[in-house]
Amino acid sequence: MEQSLKLTNLISTLLSETRRYGIKEVSMEQYEVVCRQIKKFADTKGVDEYSQELTNEYEIYVTNRCHEKKICTEYLRFNKRVLRLLRMLAETGEIDFKSHHSRKKYDVSESAQELVSNILAHYALEGEARAEMDVVFRHLFFYVESVGSVPESITDELLMDFFTQELPKTNKGSMGRSLRAIKYVSAYLKSRGMEHLILDFSQLNARNGHVRMIPPYSQEEIRRMLDSVDTDEGLRDYAIMLLAFDTGLRGVDIRTLCLSDIDWKTGRILINQSKTSDPLILPLSGQVMNAIADYILHARPDCDCNEIFLNVKGPVRPMDKRHYAFSQLMAKYSLKAGVEQVPMRSFHSLRRSFATELSAAGIPIETISQLLGHRRIDEDKPYLSYNREQVSFCSMGFDEIPIKCGIYIDPDQGGDRCDIS
Repeated sequence: MEQSLKLTNLISTLLSETRRYGIKEVSMEQYEVVCRQIKKFADTKGVDEYSQELTNEYEIYVTNRCHEKKICTEYLRFNKRVLRLLRMLAETGEIDFKSHHSRKKYDVSESAQELVSNILAHYALEGEARAEMDVVFRHLFFYVESVGSVPESITDELLMDFFTQELPKTNKGSMGRSLRAIKYVSAYLKSRGMEHLILDFSQLNARNGHVRMIPPYSQEEIRRMLDSVDTDEGLRDYAIMLLAFDTGLRGVDIRTLCLSDIDWKTGRILINQSKTSDPLILPLSGQVMNAIADYILHARPDCDCNEIFLNVKGPVRPMDKRHYAFSQLMAKYSLKAGVEQVPMRSFHSLRRSFATELSAAGIPIETISQLLGHRRIDEDKPYLSYNREQVSFCSMGFDEIPIKCGIYIDPDQGGDRCDIS
C-alpha cells in the first residue's frame, strides 16, 4: 500500500478516521495543524507520496526543533503520535486508536491492574484521557511495587517520592498530567477508607514553564491590513478580518457562520459556539454588517449553501477548515501591508486584539468575558494581560477597613499617629 500512496490522500483519510473515532473538535484542530506541517515539510523536499523515509526525516526535524526550544515537549509528543497513526494507516490501511499505549512498559500485578481499572472507571475517563491516565497509573504502581510495597498500602511518602524522584527522570514532558494522576489515585484511595493518606495533593501544582506573551495586533496594524485588501476577490477576506476584530469570534465560528445566524434588523449574531456549544449573542456594527452584505451581494457565489463564507475557487463549497485555518490569510495581508509577522501571532490574535481594545477602553472584565463567550472569568487572563489597570482593579483597598492608628490615619480626624514597623 505504501509504494503508491499519495500523502495528501493519506492525511485526508487519517483526519476523516480520527474525526469519526470521536476526537473532540479542539483536538481535531491540533491534528490538522500537525498534518499541514507534515505536508509542508514534504513539499520542501519535493515529495508528494508517503514513505517511511519521509516520516523518519520529519520526526528528526521536529525533535531537533524541540531540542532548540522552538517547540515544547508536549507538542513533539503529539507530532510523534500523528506520525504513528500515519505509519499504521500506510502499512495496514486501518488505524487502531487503542493500540498506541502499550502495557508492556509498566507491567504491574493483577491486583494493581484491577485497581487501575477501578480508578479509571470511577472518574469516567474515556478516549485519549483514559489511555494517558492508564499509563501513568501503571507507572505509579510499578514504582510502588518496585520498592517492595503494594498499591493497597501506598503512603503519602511514596506518592511524593514518585512525583519528586521518579517522574523527573522518566516523564519530564508531562509532569502536569502525572500530577493529575497522583491526585486521582490519592483521592480515590481516601474515599475507600485509607486513613493513613493525609496529604491534600489537590493543592499541589506543577510549576508551569515560561509562557511566551504574544502581542495582539494594534488598531493601526489592522487598519493597514484592511486597507491592503483588494476590492474584488478580497471582499470575503475583508469581511472575515473585520468581523473577527469587531466581535472577537473564533475562526471556527466564522467559518461555520450561516446566513440565518445574522439578525439584520437588530444587528446581532446568534450562534452556538463550536468550542463549547454554549449560545452566544453579539452586536454587529454597521461597518461589519456593510462588509458582510457587500460580500454576499457582490462576491459570494450563487448557491444553496447555508454558510456565509465560501471558497473563492470552484467547486463552490463551504470553507473547509483543513485548508482555511485563516493563518495564511493573515500572513498574506501582513506581507502586503508591511505588518511585522511576529512568531505565533495568527488569526486568533484578532480575538486578543478585540479583548485588549475593550479592556483599554475601560469595559468591565465581566462584560468582556461574556462577549468572548467564556464560561469563567479566569479564561480572560491571556486577553487582559496588557492592561495593568484592569488587572489591578481586583486589589483590595482600605476604604471599608477602619484604621484607628498608624501611618494611614488622618491626624485631622484624631487618633494617634504611630508608624507600623
